[in-house]
Amino acid sequence: MVYSYSDLDQKNLKWFPNDNSRATLLTIKVSRGQIRGLKGVTIDFRYPITAIAGRNGSCKTTVLALSACAFHNKPNGFKLPGRKHPYYTFSDFFIQTKEETALGNISINHQILHNSWKVTKHNPNKAGPNWQQRFKKSGGRWNNYDSRVVRTVVFLGVERIVPHAERSVSKSYRGKFKLATDQGWELSVRETVGKILGTDYTSFSYRRHARYRLPIVAKKDQNVYSGFNMGAGEHYLFELFSIINECPDGSLILIDEIELGLHEKAQENLIVELKKICEKRKFQIICTTHSSPILECLPPEGRIFIERSGSETIIIPGISPAYATGKLSGRPKVELDILVEDDAAKLIVETVLDNDLRSRTQVLPIGSAAAVMRHLGARYKEIIHKKDKAIEVCVLLDGDKSSKKIEQINQFLKVLETLTDQQEAKDWVEKRLTFLPGNDWPELWIVKPNSKESFYERFERELKMSKAEVDEMLDSAFRAGKHNEFYEAAKILTLDKTVVASYLIKSAFESDPKESQKINNLIRGFLGEKTT
Repeated sequence: MVYSYSDLDQKNLKWFPNDNSRATLLTIKVSRGQIRGLKGVTIDFRYPITAIAGRNGSCKTTVLALSACAFHNKPNGFKLPGRKHPYYTFSDFFIQTKEETALGNISINHQILHNSWKVTKHNPNKAGPNWQQRFKKSGGRWNNYDSRVVRTVVFLGVERIVPHAERSVSKSYRGKFKLATDQGWELSVRETVGKILGTDYTSFSYRRHARYRLPIVAKKDQNVYSGFNMGAGEHYLFELFSIINECPDGSLILIDEIELGLHEKAQENLIVELKKICEKRKFQIICTTHSSPILECLPPEGRIFIERSGSETIIIPGISPAYATGKLSGRPKVELDILVEDDAAKLIVETVLDNDLRSRTQVLPIGSAAAVMRHLGARYKEIIHKKDKAIEVCVLLDGDKSSKKIEQINQFLKVLETLTDQQEAKDWVEKRLTFLPGNDWPELWIVKPNSKESFYERFERELKMSKAEVDEMLDSAFRAGKHNEFYEAAKILTLDKTVVASYLIKSAFESDPKESQKINNLIRGFLGEKTT
């Protein structure tokens, strides 16, 4: 399903790459060596909230760690309870036993949008994007932490969802927690968590002891209860938004498995609230996830998929939620149905599409053009009822129907006579109706190319045919009659019809590569990707 950008998305996309005052992390590049499974990779951040998906062991959390290590902080900067320093170092994340191979000869580069760079001959600009480098030689230490750009960073690992009832330190101090002075943001936190969970909280405060704190809340018509009796997700949200309110504007929040403890609707509501905070207070949030709802709530600029292939790590930006879900499950999920008239058109589309697009789509031969448009009308009814739960659909009719586009749209509208908003339906179908190349039926366009050079080359290479033999085959196929072209060529060559058709299709589109690119770009557009 193509993502629909909200006004809030547009605002976040506007400030994120342009505000030099927030020390925005734009890129992480592992330029030398290997750290865990990351080697020779570049990860770009293009939206204030980035969700990183991938299977277990794909190094998602490693990206969070490398993000945390991009920045330093002032001695009096914000730090989580229990932390010694208000910043992170590689030793916070990359801990090794004596049996493990020591890290060495590693170079990590961070591109940061900043307004206080030191001006040098290599960097004449004080403000704008620039690179800083962290490196570690074999047997040595990571270089100068205090030379890093200053920014408040908070890393929230999976231990955050452990409820107080399961924390030994909380249980041992349960009689010592004392009511603390309000900080002024408690009402905001209470309202935000209430929106996310759909709950009417009437009060929220903290009780504290030493560096520990215990949330106390009340709901309408219910007794007061503490963090000892909260669900894991509820406690996590109160803590998350308390931390956000304690941090200065422009902070970087890193969250491992952001969806933990939250049902799907709460996950969706969480992303909406985080978008508001990013727009208002210019926060940057990077999280990991296995959740399709989280990905669905973010624009393509906010989605990254990390995949391991042998010893390599592949970074896939802008991945669609359905494609990511298919990769996570190991069962590719169809994101787009492509409706065509017959098996010949199906073979043409499947042959022309890139391998990536074939794995994400299915081509469905329906019958006549009228049957295709009636089927599309039925699908429209399904989509307007199921909304974003329905599979997206588009149509590729034969080229000889392109002169009758209005007639095809009217066939579609006949199915929807009972709908009141005919104009909306017409706009919808016009975006989804297109045609295969040429002004003839597709088989004829295939066998009467403008140039035969690609045919000569392929058939000589694959079947040892001379140019004269190729000319004779194409001429016979051209004279065979409508929809008999592939059959006639296969009969001449005494080969399977599908095999010969595949040779013909590949040769025809190689002789006119713009047509192949048009089809691939069309499908990428429906999958929410930018086209070439």
